[in-house]
Amino acid sequence: MKYLAIDTSNTHVSIAVAVDERFFSATLPVVNGHSEETLPLIQRLLTDSGIGLAELDGIIYGQGPGAFTGLRIGCGIAQGLALAHDLPLIPVPTLDVIAFQSGVPAVQVVMDARMNEVYTASYRDGVALTPITLQARGELTVPADIPVLAGDCAQELTCPGKTVYELRPDAASYIRLVRRGGYAAVAPEAAGLLYIRDKVALTAAEQQARKHG
Repeated sequence: MKYLAIDTSNTHVSIAVAVDERFFSATLPVVNGHSEETLPLIQRLLTDSGIGLAELDGIIYGQGPGAFTGLRIGCGIAQGLALAHDLPLIPVPTLDVIAFQSGVPAVQVVMDARMNEVYTASYRDGVALTPITLQARGELTVPADIPVLAGDCAQELTCPGKTVYELRPDAASYIRLVRRGGYAAVAPEAAGLLYIRDKVALTAAEQQARKHG
């Protein structure tokens, strides 16, 4: 099957096109903004793969959590392309992908949530044991039977006794994960995001309060 995968959940843009067992992928740091980086990269990889959008079986996108602006841009691009070419969309949580990339049976996944917080969830054998929650970096708790901490800010956290993997979601891994099953396709107009946090910025008063404990 042929898929396009898009991840814009962090400081990098990751895109992959799969044509059966052949993968064409690239991950680039965001320099000029997610919107400026994403579409040209998609077009480049489609050209490399030799297929057009209309030939895809679906578009996979990272539904979050992650960077608010990046997520909206990635979802919007996926939605627009799917609508234009009558393709199904497959939303996948970003933390699921990191758990898959870790390659270990039990892992605590973390993603930078800004404001000195992280998005986190525990996984065993690829299944989330807990809902994705928002925790302060200094208050992160990892179950004793979870030996690995993985994510895009894992090396910045203090978790004694845990093996640390610094990972960010990779678009090719989205495709491999979807091919294993368990992720439902949705109509383009039903595309949505997993934000976790309602607020995306602290007020000046909240920033001062947080600085003083």
